[in-house]
Amino acid sequence: MPARPEGVYLDSKGRWYFKVTVGRDALSGHREQITRRGFRTAAEAGRERLAVLNKINKGQLKPSKTTLTVDQLLDEYIEGIEADGRLSPKTCFDYRHFSDYYVRPHLGKKRVRDITPEVIVAWQRKLTTGGAIQSERGLKANTVRLARAPLSGAFKLAMARGIVAVNPLVGTPRPQARRSIPKHWSPEQAREFLALMEGDRTWTLWAFLMGSGLRIGELVPLRWSNVDLAGHAVRVVDFVSTLDHEIVPSSGKSRDAVRTIDLDEHLEEVLVLQKELQDAEREAEPDWEPSDFVFTKSEGGPYHPQRVSRLLATFTKELGLPRLTAHGLRHTSATLMLASGVAPKVAAERLGHADASLFMNVYSHVTQTMQRDAANRIGAALFSPAEASA
Repeated sequence: MPARPEGVYLDSKGRWYFKVTVGRDALSGHREQITRRGFRTAAEAGRERLAVLNKINKGQLKPSKTTLTVDQLLDEYIEGIEADGRLSPKTCFDYRHFSDYYVRPHLGKKRVRDITPEVIVAWQRKLTTGGAIQSERGLKANTVRLARAPLSGAFKLAMARGIVAVNPLVGTPRPQARRSIPKHWSPEQAREFLALMEGDRTWTLWAFLMGSGLRIGELVPLRWSNVDLAGHAVRVVDFVSTLDHEIVPSSGKSRDAVRTIDLDEHLEEVLVLQKELQDAEREAEPDWEPSDFVFTKSEGGPYHPQRVSRLLATFTKELGLPRLTAHGLRHTSATLMLASGVAPKVAAERLGHADASLFMNVYSHVTQTMQRDAANRIGAALFSPAEASA
């Protein structure tokens, strides 16, 4: 297999591109690069790269901020955040994904200095009305908001380098998402699911997910060393996310992700049953994969988050229940807590929400019922004694 030419790379769409450093900005010291994309072969990209280098050596091609394209700016920005570790690997991966699918196809060839708020508005409108790659129906407002993130970061870099005076996204309104109630099961549906799943080896997994409200990225890496049955608590300190299909460590979804979850007698019994199940499967499976994880496959070793979601989808379809993702079980847990009278701030802390007010907004369909209940209790406290004595 022939060696890949220096400075030549393969992008996510299977096309080749190259990079050439023209020089450095005298004020900021940032590299100024030329990036050209769309080559069918590495050799083709390599030949064009040599031609560009030849022009640079002859003085025919010099650094110029005025010709910098959005593609080139995104390259420098994303490579920078990957190199300095400012953002998590998952965020960097998402930035590349959203850039490749939603930004570059529409804005990549445009000069950075030509991107105005009007251009951003037109781009957003195109994404929402069916102009996005791999989405004929148009993107949801939240996806467009996510697509703005790497572009906004790239323009902050352009402002720091003096290429543009303002960030065109700052004055451009984001698409407003329609408020929707998170999908969840009613208490009756949750009990029905657990009753129908009784006897299956995954029963403990579903029971613990709904009872604890853990995210799937918190349940999968949960270890026995962080379970304290004597102290009636579980310490949530490990987190994972997925990049494509690969599991990678994460720092958690919020600043309050690291937390202690109190256990009631039912969740403690769930964990005792899970420990007994693991011991039995370890004895029965000669090739058992040893680990300290609480929830493991029948052959040992941790679950993949996507496998848990697929299992849940299969079971709910077979049982005729409304389909939920693993995250839907977390919403079910939150709804059950609030409907049972748990204070919203306490529920938010148990679930690891950094912002209790945002939590209350998400679950306002439940807190409205709590408001009615509170009104009835206040009324009973104020007026019932007087009526009774009259």
